[in-house]
Amino acid sequence: MKKILSIILSISILFSVTAILSVPATASAASKTGKKYVTYKTLNKNIKKNGTLILKVKEKYPQLKSKSKAAKKINKFFVNQIKKNIRNLKKIAKSEYEDNGMKKFGYSYNFECKGDIKLTYNKNNKYSFKSKYYEYTGGAHGSTILTGYNFSKQTGKKIPNSKLTKYSNKTLKKKIVNKVKAEINRNPNKYYDNALQTVKSLSINKLNCWLKTKYLYVYFDSYLLAGYADGPTQIKIKL
Repeated sequence: MKKILSIILSISILFSVTAILSVPATASAASKTGKKYVTYKTLNKNIKKNGTLILKVKEKYPQLKSKSKAAKKINKFFVNQIKKNIRNLKKIAKSEYEDNGMKKFGYSYNFECKGDIKLTYNKNNKYSFKSKYYEYTGGAHGSTILTGYNFSKQTGKKIPNSKLTKYSNKTLKKKIVNKVKAEINRNPNKYYDNALQTVKSLSINKLNCWLKTKYLYVYFDSYLLAGYADGPTQIKIKL
């Protein structure tokens, strides 16, 4: 009898372990940033002046599926932000078209903007988004800017960087400075001589930050710490 019970117990344990191992682990489910929680819309637009293309627009932006007032407020923020960007760039493009005889002799290039905003964090009463925005307005090259947008899930209001982690401002600033210092030490020829001093002088709430999984990402644009050819600098701090 004891032998039979032992066999039954062994089989039960085996099935339990197999069941646990067979459950698929999905990152999007864990982070709550997948299709169940957000949808993405794309705005494609060609803006012309007197039949001439002056601005090409492609903006991909998120719309949260939550029916809360906070989510609706955040969705409206992104729609309005894109409209504002296009309106400002359209104004500059039209002005450029009129200047320096371009209207008479033909437009040699068109302005362009591409945006891609993604939900990267949806936990602990916070929504976090990473925005990648490219803009070309003439010259040798365009510019790409990464920006973080962080909101309260209860109110829909923006959360300052100083409230994104468990760290005090002083501690967080020290961690950021040390991370950048390590990057400079790894590749000293890439950075300006005053790069570290620049980081020390910046306010926490003036930095480009967003949350993803277990980290706070901090992004420094090209030209801030290093030249365009050397690229931007990105670090991450464990939450």
